Amino acid sequence: MERIKNVKELSNDETLDFYENMFNALADKIRLKILNEINKSPHKNLCVCDLEEKLDLKQSKLSYHLKKLVNANILISEKHGTWNYYRINEEQIQLVLTEDTCCKIF
Repeated sequence: MERIKNVKELSNDETLDFYENMFNALADKIRLKILNEINKSPHKNLCVCDLEEKLDLKQSKLSYHLKKLVNANILISEKHGTWNYYRINEEQIQLVLTEDTCCKIF
């Protein structure tokens, strides 16, 4: 999914698709825990190895959830050496978590 700058420029169907994808990515306890751990970290990014330890998840399960968040542009992945680090895409989150979300979608 490409990064959306302005939801108001989308057609009604595209807007609904956008929100469906975003809420689908956010509608999981593990993915919310991932976002919480990243947000609590001092530099606002975490390595996969840190997330594995903090969430007590195997890398295969963690990778599945990270991919969902990255595909929705909720997380941004950056490779440093052999490890991927993830940070929250604040711009994308702000598009979803606004007062307009519940009132102006329709």
